[in-house]
Amino acid sequence: MRATILAATATALALATLFPLPALAHDPGLAGLSRDSYGLSRSTWKLDGSTLTADVTLPRGLADHLVAGPGVDITLMSEEAREAAVTARLDVRRGDESCAGSLLPPEPAGPGSFTVRVRWSCPGGREAIRVTLPLIGEFGKGHRHLAAVDDGSGSRTEVLLGTAPSITLRPGEGRRLPLSFLPLGIEHILGGYDHLIFLFGLILLGGTLRNLLGTITAFTLAHSVTLAVAALNVWNPGSAFVEPAIGLTIAYVGIENLFKKEPKGRWRITFVLGLVHGFGFASALADAGLARSHVVPALLLFNVGVEIGQLLVLAVALPLILWARRSDWVVTRGVPAASVAVALAGLTLFLMRLP
Repeated sequence: MRATILAATATALALATLFPLPALAHDPGLAGLSRDSYGLSRSTWKLDGSTLTADVTLPRGLADHLVAGPGVDITLMSEEAREAAVTARLDVRRGDESCAGSLLPPEPAGPGSFTVRVRWSCPGGREAIRVTLPLIGEFGKGHRHLAAVDDGSGSRTEVLLGTAPSITLRPGEGRRLPLSFLPLGIEHILGGYDHLIFLFGLILLGGTLRNLLGTITAFTLAHSVTLAVAALNVWNPGSAFVEPAIGLTIAYVGIENLFKKEPKGRWRITFVLGLVHGFGFASALADAGLARSHVVPALLLFNVGVEIGQLLVLAVALPLILWARRSDWVVTRGVPAASVAVALAGLTLFLMRLP
């Protein structure tokens, strides 16, 4: 039974790299969306008294999607039709009352982009203004929308999904913490099979609780350091180097497992390898293109989310592995076989990600 569990896990790891879904290495999340121009849209929201102004920018393909339909020739559609399609899918209200909106002349958008600029009047009281963007749900499950919000007392960037397409603005009570980056961090590691394979390889050898905690802590500290270094624009070697290098770290752990009998002192090499994974985590925030003033709180919450996701994985995987290792067959045959699968998965990822 124990051997079957370990063999099934190793097989799943190999299949994950041989038959990858393109977005799953770091998605759900923002990383990798720069490779898909339709995966990300943006908006800015500024509240001044009872007036709310927004710039909503979409890749032109997404704007065309909103006006597409049977018998519609997109090439003949006017800019006004696209503006109407976007604004019809924006809902702004204070309490139960809808705010009156009017189009403003948009500022020039970048190539391939489409921008709508709208002003709403939301008079009455100090109730919160709730903005909902139903259009996000029309762009697919993997779509992420970045909303930069300034409500007069603080600014932040929020990540909106099709399942959670709303933001709230409270005059004079700006919430500075971009809490949406917390679940984004959790999603990032749970959807990142490369990081999960690396963790699996690290704990395959079992060991004492002290050694395991040392290894896991070293990985946490290392990727936290480089995540901060890259997110704060101190230094980032770039995805062309980082993505293949992550594959090599996985291969190294799998190969090392074949020669290392116990993980005592493994925290040292884990720290070095974890530095590479931190740059991989940072790609999510890099793709977000956050304003400098928003980076630090987003970074902290994103990293906390990554740690929560990591602990969730370990809470399930570690007891199973320690239980399976009670079998002599698993220790002598199963662990080496799983380690080979980890090494092959890492080498496959390395080759697939070479520029």
